[in-house]
Formats: sequence, structure tokens, C-alpha cells
Amino acid sequence: MRRRRNDYRNWEELSRQERRRGLAILGVAGAGAVTAVYLIVGGGGTQAEAGAVVPPTIDVRTQLATWYAATGGIRDEIVASVSAVRTDIQASDGTALRPACVQLGQAVDRIAVLGVPPVATASQTWTDGAAAYAQAVTACGNLFDGTALPPPVLLQRTTDALNNADGHWTRLAAQIGAPAQIVPTS
Repeated sequence: MRRRRNDYRNWEELSRQERRRGLAILGVAGAGAVTAVYLIVGGGGTQAEAGAVVPPTIDVRTQLATWYAATGGIRDEIVASVSAVRTDIQASDGTALRPACVQLGQAVDRIAVLGVPPVATASQTWTDGAAAYAQAVTACGNLFDGTALPPPVLLQRTTDALNNADGHWTRLAAQIGAPAQIVPTS
């Protein structure tokens, strides 16, 4: 620190009266801080009345596992639909691809009803995956609605969106500690 006209002194250089005044000021400031914390946080402490009900603990891991299990039906439907779309793209079967895209779109529409996971990171991963599946449905639908882009571009967009969505939901399964869903071999 820069000294200005020797205004700064250490403890030993203070007079007895200055030390007492400093300690009194620190004591009042400390008591004020403790009082403020007490008033803000509350003074209930950890004491409880005899026979009081113990508040329940929130087991987020269990809530997350329960939520994930409840989404199993739609996830199975998405996996089956994605498998059909991928198979039809590989086979260059436009006649079968259109109903497969419609089926995937119907499954994606039901995702919103399931809600989101109770954990923010899992919620973001779930939502990003659902959005990517919706992008795949849009790109796939553009193959049949007269969009001016060439079919190979739209097929690549569909495949890329499916890969992106699968990646998000695979990460979600890893975050939850559940096995990743595997595309059924048919």
C-alpha cells in the first residue's frame, strides 16, 4: 500500500485508546453482521419439536430414473421409426420413406407430452435430442413437399439430424446411468 503522510500504522504503533476504539468498532460491526445473518436466514436452527415429522429428502437420482422409465414407450417408438427411416434411406426407397417419416413425426409430436427430466443438464440433453429429431422430420418431409433443394442434400440433412438426436439421447442415457437404446435389427 502507498503511505499518505504516514496515515497507516500497524497494531503495535497504535495507542491504547486507538486500539480500544478499533476493537469496539470491530465488535459492533461483527455483532451487526451476526444479527443481519440471523434475521435473513432465520433463527430456527436445527432444533425440532418432539414428534415433529422429519422433512422428506429429495432423491433426484430416483426421480430421474422414474422419469426416464416412464419415457420408455416413446423412446422405443422413436428408435423403431428412426430405424425404418434409416433403412429406407439406405435402400433409396422413397415410397416407403414417406410413411416412415410421417410415423417418426407422429412419435416426435408426442415427446412434448412427456415433460422434461427433473435435472437441468438432463433436461437440456433431452430437449436438444427432441429438437434434432424434429429437424430430421422436417428435412425428411421436405423431400416430398416440393422444396427446391436436391434430394441428396435433404437426405443428408435428415441423416445428420438423426445422428445428432441419437447422440443427445445416448448422452442422456449415460448421464442417467441407463443403458443406451439400440436400434433393433430387423
